[in-house]
Amino acid sequence: MAAQIPEQVSNVGLQDWYASLSEMDRIKINKYIDKADPSSGFSLIVTLIRAAIADENYRFGLSLCVSTSQMPFDAYQRFLINEEFIDVLIGREMYEDAKNVCNINLQLFDRVKDRILADNGGKYPSRLAFRNRYLDIIVGVEAQYDEGYRMLDKYHEMGLLDDEDLEYRRNSLKVHRLQRTFDGVYTYRPKGEN
Repeated sequence: MAAQIPEQVSNVGLQDWYASLSEMDRIKINKYIDKADPSSGFSLIVTLIRAAIADENYRFGLSLCVSTSQMPFDAYQRFLINEEFIDVLIGREMYEDAKNVCNINLQLFDRVKDRILADNGGKYPSRLAFRNRYLDIIVGVEAQYDEGYRMLDKYHEMGLLDDEDLEYRRNSLKVHRLQRTFDGVYTYRPKGEN
């Protein structure tokens, strides 16, 4: 087995993790390993997950995310892996699980917000999966518009949305709700009509 372990995996001490993966996942790692950042175990894994997502290989991405569950990552690293995990779960149409991971990151947010700001020039990035994808699910999949408005207000109170972004997103929800209503009206077929 040792001869088959990619050098990048060995260099960051992830031999046991690699050995715990299925044979198919080890084959996939060899496919993506050149796209990964080998500077640390965390960097290697998170960039492998991102490469799988970019390739829309959500099954492999899911396997990688699950394989990290017992790894001793700090809160910020766990937050970053969860951000990718959310996209993987949505790619697999596992919406309830994705919402659960969004809620985990919402809980972690207070502990990691200073690191997020430090890593992004003092501003929150526009891509925050736990915020954006949660809204995508509750509005786009579940049509829970009132919950969408409530979460927008919560994100605004947390400092994740400024006044302008809050207003823009509230208006987008109104338009989406109206569009869905109109779509329902124009696709209605009375009984007996083909």
